[in-house]
Amino acid sequence: MTIRSTSNISVRFLHFLRFLRLLLLFVFITGNSLTSARAETITLIGEDDWYPYSGLKDGRIRGFAADVIEAAYAAGGIQVRFASAPYSRCLMLAQTGQALGCFDSLQDAKLASLFIFHKEPIFKAVIGIYARENDKPPAISRLDLRGQKVGVTHGYTYGSDIENDAGIIRETAPSDLSNLRKLLRGRSDYSLVYTRVADHLRVTHPQEFQGKIKQVGVALEDKLFVSFSKSWPGATRYAQLLDSGLVAIRANGTYAKIEQRWQTPPP
Repeated sequence: MTIRSTSNISVRFLHFLRFLRLLLLFVFITGNSLTSARAETITLIGEDDWYPYSGLKDGRIRGFAADVIEAAYAAGGIQVRFASAPYSRCLMLAQTGQALGCFDSLQDAKLASLFIFHKEPIFKAVIGIYARENDKPPAISRLDLRGQKVGVTHGYTYGSDIENDAGIIRETAPSDLSNLRKLLRGRSDYSLVYTRVADHLRVTHPQEFQGKIKQVGVALEDKLFVSFSKSWPGATRYAQLLDSGLVAIRANGTYAKIEQRWQTPPP
């Protein structure tokens, strides 16, 4: 009798343990589902042709800027989805309230009045002045561009000094790639292109550009941001959340890891 009672107690205890495991598993799965359901998701538009900062690769936006923005918002519990568009359209969608925000933008005089900007930059970058290698050009400055035909990319801004300089003759191209091609064909005397973008184009188009173009100066070194729509409800809050997230990932080392990962951009 004692043996049977002990055996019954053991069996009941095992059933109880199984029930407890199932209950804990149910709570874990349900809790995760509720957390996912509650997670806030936003959509930002990234430029489709500005790799390695932002580009449409394998059907999705990839790049250094996208990784930084995603990590910064994740630090505050917000998920980010990315859409893509040419930069001029990206800005238009944000300016007209059809999108929350567009990246990557300079906070210059031309854009500052049109958008909400956060305080912490996504990154800092250099706009290089490029010339044809065969011309053996000397080093020049922004002021030397006056009176010259200078290649620029449609929709881009290049800082207030260049934007307001009426002495620069602009040769507009639809993309940085086209901008540099125009330079080689003699359609422009110089081209303005961000240095990391130019480096990437030289790697991906070696026959066109390797040994044929040369950086001869710096037009601007400045910070880049997400330009948030003034017409989108809650845009100021999302700008502030991006700020706090950027501060957090710089402090905990995540930003440095992303920088390291993009030192050699994947093709």
